[in-house]
Formats: sequence, C-alpha cells, structure tokens
Amino acid sequence: GFVLQFKRQPSTLVHAALTALIDRWRPETHSFHLPCGEMMVTLEDWSMI
Repeated sequence: GFVLQFKRQPSTLVHAALTALIDRWRPETHSFHLPCGEMMVTLEDWSMI
C-alpha cells in the first residue's frame, strides 16, 4: 500500500515525500519518527520495492 501510493503520483510529489522522510530519519534507531509514531522499514517492504 505505502509503495503503491508513490507509484501513482507525479514525480514532484514523490520528491517532496522522500525529502520529508529523509528529514525524519533517525540513524541511531534506523527508523523514521513521524507525527503518528515510529516507522521502520522491514525486509518485506524492501521485497515489495
């Protein structure tokens, strides 16, 4: 679901979304800290990408 949202949008929106995710990356925990909580990328996520 998450990956498919990026594939449906124009590339400018994808760029903005990726920039926002990069700003929220925390290398010490290897996760994204979002307003709704912490999000980690799993091996299943990578296989879908």
